[in-house]
Amino acid sequence: MLISGLKTLNLKKIILYYFYCFLILDLINGIILTIYSDGLPITIGQIIRGILALLLIYEIISSRYIKNENKHALYFLSLIPFLIILYFFRDGVLIAIPFELAESIKPLFFLLLLGHIISHREYYARYIIKILRFNAIIYSLALILGYITGIGINAYSVYYEASKSFFYASNATAIIGLSFVIFFTYRLKSEKLDIFYLILTLISLYISGSMVVVIYPLFLVFFLIYKTFSRNYLKIISTTIIIFIGLLFFTGIFNPTLFIQNALISRYQERALHSINFFSNHEKINITPLRWYSYLSATRAFRAHEGLTNILNEPINCTIGYGSAMRSKKVGAKYARKFGAEMDFIDIFLTYGILGFLIIYYPMIKIILPLIKKFDTNQNAMVIYTIFLYSSLAGHVLIQPMSGTLFALFLGIEKDKTR
Repeated sequence: MLISGLKTLNLKKIILYYFYCFLILDLINGIILTIYSDGLPITIGQIIRGILALLLIYEIISSRYIKNENKHALYFLSLIPFLIILYFFRDGVLIAIPFELAESIKPLFFLLLLGHIISHREYYARYIIKILRFNAIIYSLALILGYITGIGINAYSVYYEASKSFFYASNATAIIGLSFVIFFTYRLKSEKLDIFYLILTLISLYISGSMVVVIYPLFLVFFLIYKTFSRNYLKIISTTIIIFIGLLFFTGIFNPTLFIQNALISRYQERALHSINFFSNHEKINITPLRWYSYLSATRAFRAHEGLTNILNEPINCTIGYGSAMRSKKVGAKYARKFGAEMDFIDIFLTYGILGFLIIYYPMIKIILPLIKKFDTNQNAMVIYTIFLYSSLAGHVLIQPMSGTLFALFLGIEKDKTR
């Protein structure tokens, strides 16, 4: 009876409805978590995405053969019980077992969702504009009303007034807003009415308080030079100037405080100075890219260095990681008094080891590299680059359900797409 009922389900439509409602789901989740501030054993988001994950697994199992796009989800599913058993015997922390099971839904759901979209990419490509327009309204209304009424969460109250409404994940809220403004900026070339969505999401992104909004003027310069101007000599001159300024900055000729003492980002001056001040404290970082990144990252670079140093000193953990909770008694859950490094490619490695890292990242890289090789700078590709780069520098993005949903959508419809 149950099996026959499952066969009649149109999973594509169910997932399509999920794409329309995923921000509403996270708002409801945030409201409940705010009311029950002591925490819940399981959230409504985990329940719904867990059910969707089961349906996506059933779709794979019920098919006649396993497609390549679904293999990594099954690899990760097979890895989960093996890792949890190893974590339990290594650390002897019983409570970590249900926590690990709940947390493992995030990367599993992302991989399952990505595989499903790849299999039906033409179907979802037809709806992507409607999906983004609808979610842009939800996103903007939530943030603007939260700011006006003063109801919701302000993750940056130490520095200035802002509102994330009831979106709990700060980085996910930021990158979704930036993805919207990039997408709708491109849309202006074919649909001028999308300026409404662009302005609305740009205002909302600013209201959210994230410093990522200062990236938009840089993107706009790129868009005007390379996507609007047709004369090659203008592009060559502009590119040369941009490269020259970049070299001056990285050679230390420019004082980094010059970039924050201006009207454009005066709102974020204290936060920016807070990050820059950490640079002088991070000279003990041996990994040079992390040392440079400490200009912008506050403690992220330091935590990343500490986490990598810890795991490399215990080679066996490089294979299996520390688990979603990073509950190892030897290392602990925190780095420099905060959880994780907040840089996805490092945190995923620290969490799941090299095995999990390759399983999670391979399907992403397999889609992104061909886009880079083709010098693809169309709207979907630019959103993909932005989300991926931001995840590498800020964290809690790729497999965080809210932002991971949007990332999976764009990745899936760009797989093997010919232009």
